[in-house]
Formats: sequence, C-alpha cells, structure tokens
Amino acid sequence: MFKRISIEDTKQLMQDKDVLLADIRDPQSYAAGHMPNAKSINNQNAADFIQESDKEKPLVVVCYHGNSSQPAAQYFAANGFKEVYSMDGGFELWKLNNPVER
Repeated sequence: MFKRISIEDTKQLMQDKDVLLADIRDPQSYAAGHMPNAKSINNQNAADFIQESDKEKPLVVVCYHGNSSQPAAQYFAANGFKEVYSMDGGFELWKLNNPVER
C-alpha cells in the first residue's frame, strides 16, 4: 500500500530521512530537470531498481502532475518497498519553488 504525500511533506521527509526518489517521467523530461538525487525509472530499469534498492528506505514516486505516480507507487509497494509515497502535484508543481538538478 502507498500513501499520497504533499510537496511540503516530501521536503520534510527528505530532511529527516535518507529517501529514495523514483522519477517515472520520460528520459528527456528527466534530463531537462529533476528533483535532487532522483533516479530516472522506466520499464527498462525498474526491475534493477527494485532489486538493488534498500526497501527499508522511504520511496517517493514522482511523475509530471501526481497522477501516473499512484499506480507506479502501488507497483513498488507490491514489490517489497515498506514505505511508499506518490507525490501530489508531481514535478511540475515541485519545480515552481524547489531545487532542480539538470
């Protein structure tokens, strides 16, 4: 099971804990800008990400607007991640007031 999380709560979680960030947008959008320390996850590398990640760490799934990240978050929760979130508003809302890496 996953939970929806606000951008403010995501920032607090990132300050308090070592968080995994899975950016499921297309590779071109990810390359143009993404959250600090986010990993680009797609159908080609999702299995490796699941196998190689510490499933005890909180995982925040990020898409464009917070819609596609919900089924993806459910997928990661079903694959053993203990604490999974879908970030409401997605990267489009994040980038308005928060740091972006290129």
